[in-house]
Amino acid sequence: MLSRMRRILAGVAAALLALPAANAAAETEKELQPYAEAAAGAAARYDALKRKGGEAKCGPDLIGTLRERAGKNIVYPLLYSPKKRMQGSVESWNDIPAVGQLSFLNTSHAALPPGLEAYFKAAVSDDTLYVLAVAKDSHVNFGFRPAYNSDCFELFLDPFFTRDTRSDDSSMQLFITAADPAGKTFRSEGKIPAEARPVPVEGGWGVEIAIPLDNAYFRLKPFDGLAFGFNLSYNNNDDGKARNQKITWSGLDRNDSSWNNPSVFGVMEVVRTDAQPVEPVRPGPAIEENRRRRSAGETFEDLGALARSRPSPAVVRGFMSGRLDNGRAFHDMANDWGANAVRLQLHGIGPKPTWTPENYPVFLDRLEAAVKQAKAAGIKVIPVAFEVPCELGGREMWEVPGVEEGFKRYWRGIAERLKPYAGTIWGYDLYNEPLGRSQLPYAPVEWRQMAVNIMKAIREVDKDVWIIYETGPGGGWRGFEDLKPLPDSRVIYSLHFYEPGAFTHQGIAATQLQDPGLLARAQESTGVEYPAFIGGIRFDEASLERSLRPVIEFQEKYKVPIYVGEFSVIAWAPVDSAVRYLRDVTGIFNRHGWSWTYHAFREYPGWSLEHEDGVVRKDAALKPVRESARGKVMKEAFRAPVVNK
Repeated sequence: MLSRMRRILAGVAAALLALPAANAAAETEKELQPYAEAAAGAAARYDALKRKGGEAKCGPDLIGTLRERAGKNIVYPLLYSPKKRMQGSVESWNDIPAVGQLSFLNTSHAALPPGLEAYFKAAVSDDTLYVLAVAKDSHVNFGFRPAYNSDCFELFLDPFFTRDTRSDDSSMQLFITAADPAGKTFRSEGKIPAEARPVPVEGGWGVEIAIPLDNAYFRLKPFDGLAFGFNLSYNNNDDGKARNQKITWSGLDRNDSSWNNPSVFGVMEVVRTDAQPVEPVRPGPAIEENRRRRSAGETFEDLGALARSRPSPAVVRGFMSGRLDNGRAFHDMANDWGANAVRLQLHGIGPKPTWTPENYPVFLDRLEAAVKQAKAAGIKVIPVAFEVPCELGGREMWEVPGVEEGFKRYWRGIAERLKPYAGTIWGYDLYNEPLGRSQLPYAPVEWRQMAVNIMKAIREVDKDVWIIYETGPGGGWRGFEDLKPLPDSRVIYSLHFYEPGAFTHQGIAATQLQDPGLLARAQESTGVEYPAFIGGIRFDEASLERSLRPVIEFQEKYKVPIYVGEFSVIAWAPVDSAVRYLRDVTGIFNRHGWSWTYHAFREYPGWSLEHEDGVVRKDAALKPVRESARGKVMKEAFRAPVVNK
């Protein structure tokens, strides 16, 4: 497997040579070429070392070896040093010559403020990976949640050096930030234990990080030439509200994709002068245990019953929307587009928050009125919860004891109110994009049982309504990999699809802010084409379908209905590319007999099919048009023959 991945990476590097420099995106791909080649070189050295086996050590010229292996912003020569770090000073790292500079702006939220910079040094002992991370930052803001909204270092590891395009249990993401607004104590958030200690830095802040090499997820023994994936980013909060920018070390990560894509990590390559046996990294017990936990729980054993059960109709095609326009939106979806379903955002119905004792009765009245309007238009309704129906106090929902009971009350009340409209409800979408950041790249393990319990609460009121279960994490489909059916025959399994985000979401952040010059920054990040190499990875219809194999295999094994709740491409993407992308993804969905709802109908103009194509305007002030090019291809998709599976 690893050799195959090396060949793929080498193929990517070779393919980058042939890319035409037709636009800014193509130029960026040419910039990635030397980084891809350097990473491939480190991988080749490591592969050769493992094949040879025995013992390994570098020659007598230590400094020469460090220089030879170093690749700016892609290969960091990790010096073996038995010295105990965590001394609380930058000076204690003077014996480590290699410096990793965080050079690449990963977000287009705002221009990088003058003077902001960040760097790291790293060393490895027999049992610990040490990292010194330093930020020169004149405006330091700690104490925000999630952690990346604080001034925060974000550390990524691929200890098995898979360089795969999708994260799994073997890849790590750690957030390193202060535990208090004053910055007196520091913490590490992530699935492996790491110690974090503050380091005084004039005009900024620093932190030393100690990561044990023998932990629940991996067991690593450093020998000369051992290589593993690594990246470090800095999240910067200057306005005291949320993250303004993110800068990163790896020259392959230009689109903030390290959180789910180890193939864009850089490489740490151990340099050690004493001979040590060549021992591949071994998995820890948590990898197998997590796989077991993800597949555990109540399930439905009668596969024949699953194959026979289908919602009515078996396949729907429509829009996501929270804009009702007193029912006009539903009529236009049906009459102008040929849609037969709406994924209705409950929080948009209001009043907000919809779940409080004073607001909930008003919300139910408005929801019932909306369902009546949809019924009159001949549109099936898919109510979806975007809110967690209880106070979280800045915590993740999995940390709050009252969340499950809140969801049960919320959905039981909806089911009671809407039971008379059973013929109009296609299914209840329990919660939009369930996510536990500390458990990435997988869905939160708590979600499956919580969803089962919410479903049982609905069944106390309505035994026939279909339930829509988003596997997560977020809008992803990683949760399909170890999934067994929920213990109910009337469940629709759901995902969202925006891959690759660098294409579908190009330029979106900058157009929504007011800072001078941001439209120009948005235009710099647009022009991303499809099909093409994006971030060093080839994206086309075949690769998109391959990425969906976990969903396809789950459907084929259990014969259950699949629903893509959201997909889209931003209006100002290159027109021909947007048309090709939408034709490809709807073709995949339709071939497999999946239901889908396009994001979105008459909300943000950037996602609208009723606004102009291929033009970037500040605040997405796009002109309405009778029919966009994207709209034309989507009308074809609505009319395509239905495949029942």
